Amino acid sequence: MRERHQRSIVKSITWRVLASLTTMAIVYAFTRRLDTSLLVGTVESAWKIVLYYLHERLWARIAWGVPTHPLSDLPVTSPLSPEDKHIIRQRLQELGYL
Repeated sequence: MRERHQRSIVKSITWRVLASLTTMAIVYAFTRRLDTSLLVGTVESAWKIVLYYLHERLWARIAWGVPTHPLSDLPVTSPLSPEDKHIIRQRLQELGYL
């Protein structure tokens, strides 16, 4: 299942807040200038939100390392018959889901 764009956006923003606060603290530790640390934190935050979002969306398109659903290979093109449902239930039990 792929993430929605909104989830990727919220994840990007919350990560950037934490990372930018860290960057601002480091800049302040070196310069002892609040204005410089706020400026650096703001600029790097804006750019890295965009880059992180693009990075997330790119990885959302790559199937490598993403487990597939155990029943994804079953071709379902019409309503399931009772026999089909029984087969699915058996398969789920074999896999330990039931």
